[in-house]
Amino acid sequence: MRRQRRRTSGLSLGTVVALTLTGLVLAGCVLLLPRLFGNIELRVDSAQVGVAIQSVLREAVVRPADRTAEAPNATPATAPPIGTATVSPTPTQAPVRTLTLTAAGSIQVDTQIQKSATGAEGYAFGPVFAYLLEGFQSQINLVTLENLTVVNEKLTDVNMPSDALSAIRQCGVDVVCMGFYGALNNGVEGLSATLDAIRGYGMTPYGVYPTAQSRNHVTTLQTPDLTVAFLSFQSELSAAGNKKTTREEQAFVIAPLTLPSIAQQITAARAAGAQVVVVSLCWGKTGASSPTGTQKELAQGIADAGADIILGTHSGVLQPIEVLSGHRADGTLHQTLCAYSLGNLLESDRDDRDAISGALLHVRMSYDIAADQLAFDAITYTPTYVWRGKIDGKTSYRVLRSNVEAPDFVDEDQRKVMERCLKLVRDALADSPVSEAQ
Repeated sequence: MRRQRRRTSGLSLGTVVALTLTGLVLAGCVLLLPRLFGNIELRVDSAQVGVAIQSVLREAVVRPADRTAEAPNATPATAPPIGTATVSPTPTQAPVRTLTLTAAGSIQVDTQIQKSATGAEGYAFGPVFAYLLEGFQSQINLVTLENLTVVNEKLTDVNMPSDALSAIRQCGVDVVCMGFYGALNNGVEGLSATLDAIRGYGMTPYGVYPTAQSRNHVTTLQTPDLTVAFLSFQSELSAAGNKKTTREEQAFVIAPLTLPSIAQQITAARAAGAQVVVVSLCWGKTGASSPTGTQKELAQGIADAGADIILGTHSGVLQPIEVLSGHRADGTLHQTLCAYSLGNLLESDRDDRDAISGALLHVRMSYDIAADQLAFDAITYTPTYVWRGKIDGKTSYRVLRSNVEAPDFVDEDQRKVMERCLKLVRDALADSPVSEAQ
């Protein structure tokens, strides 16, 4: 029986020679074409032609058994072919943006403080706030102001000289909440004049609306990394404010302290591009040292509605701070920092040590864009004390940090009072998830 000749997968010498000649002919054509068509600019690298021919020959002589067919999404079992490169995917991290914020309690520049700052050359409110400069070092520094400033109107416990705004700005404040019961004591015109004055000193006011049109505008502040929205809600006005305004005016000036209204405006703030939403609440009983069950329930509802920070005002006494877990509509969880009350930053009343003890709340947070999550990286506080005494024979007021060495003008008796106020602050925040800043 005739022996069958085994077939090989290699190429004969003649085939190789034929392929080589074909490559040379092609190369020659490429070199001749530019000379045949003078209007065509074509540059040919002879080295590249050689590489191309060599590549053709390499592919021709590779045996079929050396080729590995790859299934879709499969990892090759052999090394990649010559001339290819493998690139490992580089993991990319979602950008995380940061923000620092300092919030303080209420400022009340009443007639006693106004008188103490009056001199032969006018008002000098700067020294009252000068010792706070070290405390207001965040990207956003916020206070609640329980005053108006209306030129050509009688000065009262509510209506103060505009010079005080300059001093507040100079100590580092850049955002001012105007949600307080006396916001309409000088009518809508007085409120509008105050808001204009605050803006004139380079600060951003929020919480009350001088026109029906402005009520639909969300107050935001753009930091280098994030957009922050500021909202404020209240359900009461002073007797003077009620007399000075109509029901129609009151309806657009203040945002009611109800959960549906708050939730609606938080949604509007998010639609306006805010990654962080701060909600101020003028609530609670004056002098109360702790929130009520109703306040806690409302705070949880506001957290569920998507607020990031809740700042309570009006009680005039420092209250606990909590971090609430909010449940979003889509079922995800997020954290909400709730300060039920930061007390008073400036107050002339000396009858109650709680009224002259307050705190600056410092928050460092980070926002993960991909996860749409805000995290509180650090929460600290600076205890404050309102000092009153004599300087050059005249009654003066100073807001001091109570956990640092007192200035020389503070005598021994006043140092003891400051120490007692410091203890009040520490006791009020003992069970809160905050640490004291040094």
